[in-house]
Amino acid sequence: MGLPRAERTDDEVYASVRALVARHLPPDTGPFTPALPLHEAGLTSLGTVATMVAIETEFGVTFPEELVTPATFHNLTSLTSAVASMLATWKAAADAPGTGAGADDAAV
Repeated sequence: MGLPRAERTDDEVYASVRALVARHLPPDTGPFTPALPLHEAGLTSLGTVATMVAIETEFGVTFPEELVTPATFHNLTSLTSAVASMLATWKAAADAPGTGAGADDAAV
């Protein structure tokens, strides 16, 4: 799974998201840029769902309903921004008193 989710830099998050998207593009897809619409790069609706599941697995997050939109999956920039937002939310929750690692174990 790589670095813990909260310790990845923006560049590492982008690189991971780009690699996950690339797995679900047709083999003949040429280079794609951060602003290129993913559907123009060849990402199908099934590929979008597979990418979402791969991102959730890779980063240990779950897409909230409000982010499961065409705008989120428009291009690499919008998708990476959504992932960064989810990671920031996870980090804030993990850093909150009583919610860090092992907090549930302590309350027996």
